[in-house]
Formats: sequence, structure tokens, C-alpha cells
Amino acid sequence: MAKRGVSGPVNCYWYVSDSLRPWEAAVAGSLARALIKNGVEITSYSAAGTESLGVPGLLSWRSMTTVERMTTVGTRGKLWHLWGTPPPWWRLIRLRSRTVHTRFNQLSRWEGHPTALTTSAFDSSVSYIPPAFEMKMSWGAEEDKDPSSEGRPALFLLSGAIDEGRMYAESAASLSSMLLDFDRADEGMNLLSSDNCILLLPQPTSSLSLLAALAALMGVPTVAAGSSSLNELLGEEGYVHLASPSPEDIRSAFSLVLGEGGRSASAFARRNVAESYPPEKGARKLKEIYERLAGSSS
Repeated sequence: MAKRGVSGPVNCYWYVSDSLRPWEAAVAGSLARALIKNGVEITSYSAAGTESLGVPGLLSWRSMTTVERMTTVGTRGKLWHLWGTPPPWWRLIRLRSRTVHTRFNQLSRWEGHPTALTTSAFDSSVSYIPPAFEMKMSWGAEEDKDPSSEGRPALFLLSGAIDEGRMYAESAASLSSMLLDFDRADEGMNLLSSDNCILLLPQPTSSLSLLAALAALMGVPTVAAGSSSLNELLGEEGYVHLASPSPEDIRSAFSLVLGEGGRSASAFARRNVAESYPPEKGARKLKEIYERLAGSSS
């Protein structure tokens, strides 16, 4: 007997948590647009702003009335995809629908079929979705940025809770450069689109590796401690390696990124991201997951 397949187009409801940071939302939005082009019907709700998602037909969860929310949670959709930290009512959806969950925060528990955007952070029980990156970003992508161009001081953007921030600032100042904390995500993303920026990740995570990939498409080089997720997304030659948080190693890495090392690493990373992670690739994998889950529930 032939195996029964999925009849008609796949229809999936998305809930994008307000826990997503701008670069995480940008990757999710790129996947959504590619999925729609690939014939997947998506009804999407965002708990935060909608600007960085750019999903056609995106609805604001906050704009809905209580009755509309209760109706949606209680009756709509046989297949849902949760992005980020689950809201308190998520288990009500789990009672009646198959769910896919993409988690960015390692502290949150899985709700539904677990998926991740890097292979290095999770075990084999988690389905891998190739992340989606687009060359034209809303923050004003510019190719071939040169951190030392036109004599302007380079701006190092430090991301992560780093106790040794003073040492990084002193090393930057010694090279006639500046350092700012990447503490407010929206402001930081705007700074990345300006000239002479360098991303500094002494403690890279899977999420920050997505940020570094987006930065690479904007022509921004990265200085970071060695990381399996960075190696996966940028390539081992796609960033300047920070050997340790010692003053000597910091200054050595900063000097390298301000010269030819930064330009070659940035170019390598940009090629790797653009060639390895087109939106269509992630959309195909995600559609396969949707079809498998939808088919098993029919």
C-alpha cells in the first residue's frame, strides 16, 4: 500500500516570542519569506515589534483582544512553530496541536519538536535547520568595509557580560580605536551598519554566532574566542581568533583585525555565509519537518 502523503499545502502557525533579539528575528524572518515562496502557508504572530521580521501578513499579538487571543490559542492551527521562550499559555496549544520549537536561550525548556539553527550547540535529538541570511539587510549592508578607511578610528562593539571590559577598552585606545558595549540590541545593530565597526565576542554563543554571520554580510569583521558555532557559520578563517583575555593577546588580535587580517577574515566569512546559508536551504529543511509532522497527525 502506498504511503499516504500530506494533502494540499502545509499550513503552519508561528508565534515569535518577544525574547528574540533583532538578529535572531532577522534569521526567522528570512526563513519565513523563503517558506512562503516554497508554498508553505504561514499565519504568524509576533509578541514584540514586527520590523526586523518582515513577514507578509504578520500580526501583532499585543494588538489582539483577549477574546481573539483565547480563540487563537484554543482553536486555531494543527501545526504551530514557537520561536524563542515559550509564553505561559503555550501548553494549551500543545494539548491539541503538533508543535515545533526553535530555542535560542539554553535555559528555556523544549516545547514540542526541538530544532536549532546551529549543529554544535545541541545533541542529535534536536533537528537542525540551516539558518537563513540575506545579503540586503535592513540595517544598511555595505560590502568591503575597511576598519582603517579614511583615517577614522575603528569602533569595537563588545557583546556579552564581560568582566574584563576595561582591558579591552585600554587595548582599543592604545590603537587609537574606541570600544562600546553592545548592550542595547537595536542601537548596536544600527552601529554595525556604520563605518569602521568591528564585532568583539570574547564569549561567543550560538545566538551571537548568528549575529556575527549577519555582521559579515554587512562587511563587519569579528574578533572572538574560538567557538564551534562560529567555525560552523563563518569558517575557522572567517574571524580573528582571540587566544585569551590577556592584554597581550587582546592587543595582538586587535592589531590583526585592523589590518589585512581583518579584511581577509571578513571577506572569507561573507563568502561562507552567502554561499552556505541561502534562505532556500533552510526553508527546504523546515518544510520537510512540517510535512513530516503534519503527515503523522493526519
